[in-house]
Amino acid sequence: MNKINKIVAAVAIVGLAIIAARMGRDGVVQQFTAICTMLPVLAGLGLARTILQTLAWSNALRAEGIRAGFFELLAARVCSRGMGYLSVLGPVVAEPLRISMLRHRSETATAATLIDTGVYWFSSGIFGVAGSLCVFRFFGGVHPRALLVPAAITLTVLVLIARPKPVLPALARALGRRCPKSMTKAVAVEAAVRDFQVRHPRAIRSILRLDLACQMLIAAEVAAVLMWFEIPFSASTVLAIEAANRVVKMMGGLVPARIGTDESGMVAAFTAFGLPTASGIALVLTRRTRDLIEACLGIAWFSWTSRRPRRRCATHPGVRLASA
Repeated sequence: MNKINKIVAAVAIVGLAIIAARMGRDGVVQQFTAICTMLPVLAGLGLARTILQTLAWSNALRAEGIRAGFFELLAARVCSRGMGYLSVLGPVVAEPLRISMLRHRSETATAATLIDTGVYWFSSGIFGVAGSLCVFRFFGGVHPRALLVPAAITLTVLVLIARPKPVLPALARALGRRCPKSMTKAVAVEAAVRDFQVRHPRAIRSILRLDLACQMLIAAEVAAVLMWFEIPFSASTVLAIEAANRVVKMMGGLVPARIGTDESGMVAAFTAFGLPTASGIALVLTRRTRDLIEACLGIAWFSWTSRRPRRRCATHPGVRLASA
């Protein structure tokens, strides 16, 4: 698997080099100027999104009676996201790390953290489906057939998540004796998540509102770059670009930091939408610069905290542990 990842990364880097060569020196200078100008804007939008995500996670934990400081949760999110950004299949690495950074509360916080993640993906799926519809409207439903399958899969997953009835128990029963242990654990986790949904509907609605605001901030990043390049756009254009961006992210999930895949994917998307490819590259490179800075800060914080001795629960008299 490591060899495959190296080959994919090498091909992506070669593609990025070809794009840079086609841009020429003037194009590279323009991109550098765009990055320097737009980085503070996108960094501010990214910070606002991280704060909203942390508030959503805090709401999920409070609903379970788990108390944690805002800065502690913010640091845990940034650290885990940084590790996931530089890893293959980032969420597989980031989510367990985020839970483990709560230390003595990690076991009781699992269901609430998964709720936080699931609701965020649900809000992302809503914007993804809306963006796919905008793409079909933009092209008249002729060319963007590649988005049809991801949009259909996303819509199906959204329906399964929204329904109150568990999904995995039926699958486990169908497998019978061949059901793996991981599936059995997944059934237990889904049961805890569904139980949270039943007991804390107000918390779910609050988290969803915060996550939808996060999706609007992500769309605002696209709008900011288009405005800098003085490109006329509409809300449908922004949603369509974001839908294409999410498909590119899924396709580049096996490449650490998605080096090269984001750039080539956005060039193809902006070309298909009839927009200047320079704006697409500027958007990706500015986001990448911001994310790399955040990843470095998160990893540095994680390295520092991992060397500190773990405190026992008794040293935190102000922390209340809740039963699951």
